[in-house]
Amino acid sequence: MATVSQVKCACGSCLCVVSIEDAIMKDGKPYCCEACANSHQSGEVCTQCQSVCGCAS
Repeated sequence: MATVSQVKCACGSCLCVVSIEDAIMKDGKPYCCEACANSHQSGEVCTQCQSVCGCAS
């Protein structure tokens, strides 16, 4: 049986894939960075892949 070690960031607009062990867990969901985990409350962009997806929503 295969073991999953990476998952997509739970932020809906983020394209990041994050290691489960490095993910920021919030409400049982994995996020790639604090900005995504906090729903970009102050308009912060994703610090992990801003050059790829630039998510801030």
